[in-house]
Amino acid sequence: MAKEIGFYKDEGLNVTLTSFTFENPSLDSVIDGSALFGITGADELLLKIQEGHPLKAIAVIYQINPVCAYSLSESNITKPQDFIGKTIGIERASDGTDINVGILYYAMMAKQGINRSQVNDVTIGYDATELLAGETDISTGYIINEPHQAIEAGYAVNTILMADYGVNMYADVIFTRTDTIENNPELCVKFLQATLNGWQYAIEHEEETVNTVLQYAENRSYAHEEYMLRNSIPLINDGITPIGSMEKEKWENVQTILIEYDIINQSIDIEKAYTTEFLETIYGEI
Repeated sequence: MAKEIGFYKDEGLNVTLTSFTFENPSLDSVIDGSALFGITGADELLLKIQEGHPLKAIAVIYQINPVCAYSLSESNITKPQDFIGKTIGIERASDGTDINVGILYYAMMAKQGINRSQVNDVTIGYDATELLAGETDISTGYIINEPHQAIEAGYAVNTILMADYGVNMYADVIFTRTDTIENNPELCVKFLQATLNGWQYAIEHEEETVNTVLQYAENRSYAHEEYMLRNSIPLINDGITPIGSMEKEKWENVQTILIEYDIINQSIDIEKAYTTEFLETIYGEI
């Protein structure tokens, strides 16, 4: 919306949006300089920073991570304790390693005192296929996406948000290289101001936003994109905290989860992973 409404243009910016692909992830594009800014998960960003890449977050869009578990309502599975003895489908990377879906799922189960031996975990694709085929009792994904595929197929669903059980990681983190921050802070302010204006506009103009998004999201239905936006809004904007805000305690929580599950092998000075200077320029003290 920032591009289509003209918020970037108003800031004097000519922005090209590039779709994420597994062959050309946003992290690599920013690291190699083919992109100035990118969007990624907090876990992936911290891993790259720990590896020594000069990157830093400048804002967070999803304050609450949308990773969830979901089941058909007829199964009466409504909480993690109901997973015991069941088959759970976990979305994983193509090489079988756990991404943030699996990381948050296992963190939630551990927090609830449920041992892995008490459930049957299997790898699934990035949709509701296995759940609808009866191959899983519960599947994992994003509360803004996969459950709607079951709804579109005519089923009522129960959803369990991992963040509701004490495990949360920032999602859709806007980041850039540290040299961009140091050498061109004015550009960072302009880009972030326009981007946040775009999100605010999207929240306030749902129908227009969905119709605009459909120009980019090929082969998607209006109903699905509307579901995604409507379910994203409470995860992005609580009406109290300014859109994009970040807190040290929440970044530390992300790092704690990653260390606990051996995603990163040592802690870093978490304040080197993000900066609120541009948010403070836009909003004032936050």
